[in-house]
Amino acid sequence: MVTLHLDDTVIKSLSSNELNILKFVYEHTEEILDMSIQSLASQTAYSSATILRFCKKLGYSGFAEFKYALRAEGRKEGTGSAASKTQAFTTRILIDSLCSNVEGTSSLISEDQLSSAFRYFDSDCPVYLWAPGGITSILSDYFEKLLFSIGRQNVYKIESGKMGEHILRNIHTESLLILISTTGDFGPTLRLGKIARMNNVPILSITPYTNNAVASLATVNFRFFTDQRENSGAEFTSRLPVFYVIDVIIRSYLHYKQSGRDQTEQGENHDSII
Repeated sequence: MVTLHLDDTVIKSLSSNELNILKFVYEHTEEILDMSIQSLASQTAYSSATILRFCKKLGYSGFAEFKYALRAEGRKEGTGSAASKTQAFTTRILIDSLCSNVEGTSSLISEDQLSSAFRYFDSDCPVYLWAPGGITSILSDYFEKLLFSIGRQNVYKIESGKMGEHILRNIHTESLLILISTTGDFGPTLRLGKIARMNNVPILSITPYTNNAVASLATVNFRFFTDQRENSGAEFTSRLPVFYVIDVIIRSYLHYKQSGRDQTEQGENHDSII
């Protein structure tokens, strides 16, 4: 068992569920070092989001950094310079954090969400991708290219807020608007979402796991884990979990289509035998 140095303020801030998680941590430290956030959630019967909030209350950026701290507390000091130890510590945390975010994101994707998205992909309705600029536009480009790669037609990027508003206010057939937001409250994205809702345009959104305004507008919402970061005042949040969500959506759709074709072929073979 390791000893986490928690002050009284931190202890008092923990809910009863979080105190139960802390007790589990003290009693099963070694096992936790090899667990994913989903595994710990399953073992403690709490959600991944509850585990993540627990880690953040203890002062860690996420589950990966929390596990690293547990490991550091439990092992003896090794040899080497302080600078090399710090570098190794930082690099390991960054790698573990990215892996943990992807693992956590995978637990938030359900078959119901995917099935709802596939209904729109199966139709020939226009699909509009909001590309507000910056890194988010790269994500939209990636999603657009993957949709084209699976044979989906009628996919259009919206790169101007005013053009987006005009399109959404004048849609006369069923369409789908895809919104990607790493914060969930980016003004221009939120505005397009509200206009889409007012005009009964379905929205597929990809947003953070936390409650946010864009997610609340969505017809189908995919959530992801990530740590909001800045570098010299510039937004520097990793988009890796978002790329992962897009890949899962497209790969799952291909599997769904292949399964449908296999079942059709089996039915035709059965009929020919009869």
